[in-house]
Amino acid sequence: MNLHLGIGGVGAALAVILWFGTTSGGKLSLSWGWTLFLSMTAGCAFRAAGAPFSWISDLVNDVLGMFGSAVPTMTTAGMAVVILVLVLFRKMTLRGLAMSGIVFFTAAAGAEGGPFGWYVQLIESAATYWA
Repeated sequence: MNLHLGIGGVGAALAVILWFGTTSGGKLSLSWGWTLFLSMTAGCAFRAAGAPFSWISDLVNDVLGMFGSAVPTMTTAGMAVVILVLVLFRKMTLRGLAMSGIVFFTAAAGAEGGPFGWYVQLIESAATYWA
């Protein structure tokens, strides 16, 4: 049996885990730390996946691009920090943290020279190795 999810499949599976793992009432529930880690991995996986999963990172980039047009001196890294501040200081549910985390890490992975770009390359290398 060949079980090859692909990078996009990993991102989609993690998004589903985050969606259903952040509700109360189930047998399992994710903690804040696991939610943040899985949303980081899902966001970076969507960034690395390419088509057809690139529409997620494209959507995030389009929204950030519209915001960047309003504030032209702000870089992608600056926008990622703004999202980070919202995630850290705004009171939200675990599901809100998960979805905001995916958006943040997708944006942060697109920032030049950041640590999340390295994580995207790590995911791509692992996918190439296991393919």
